[in-house]
Amino acid sequence: MNKERLTVVLDTEIRKKIKIKAAERDVTVSKIVEEYLKSMLEKEELEEDIALIKLAEEREKTFSKKESLTHDEIWR
Repeated sequence: MNKERLTVVLDTEIRKKIKIKAAERDVTVSKIVEEYLKSMLEKEELEEDIALIKLAEEREKTFSKKESLTHDEIWR
């Protein structure tokens, strides 16, 4: 995996907390930040998936086979 340098400006308290976490786990500050960002992005993707599942479930409740279009009708 290629890595790219990124400069980020952080609040002093956030920086202190990140440094403490890095020291506790014996990893670099960069690694901690990367893990947190990856986790946050995965969480957002999961939340989006859950929202889409709920939307699909709601739509499924009102689905009517009698009123639905066939594959051919949709793609004409």
